[in-house]
Amino acid sequence: MTRERTDTELLAKRIYLMNVPYDATLTELKSLVKDHAPGGIQEISIARDKSGLARGFAFVYLNDAHDVKRVIEYVDGRHIRNRQIRAMDTLSQTSKG
Repeated sequence: MTRERTDTELLAKRIYLMNVPYDATLTELKSLVKDHAPGGIQEISIARDKSGLARGFAFVYLNDAHDVKRVIEYVDGRHIRNRQIRAMDTLSQTSKG
């Protein structure tokens, strides 16, 4: 398996969450996603700057690429503490470039 194929497979299972509250927790993000990802969540990563402060976006890695569309449709537009979360799959975004 080539590195490119491995990267593409990983991107196919990754969701980009934008406008995440700076104080959002992994538990909050997991509870937002888990019921719509029957294949399970592999990892959630909140982006942080060098000082450790959250940057307002996160990545969700799912176990099954088939869950990506369902999770995006549910999460996109939902709110966490009055912030409207935006969700998109990272595979289609990287192929536009």
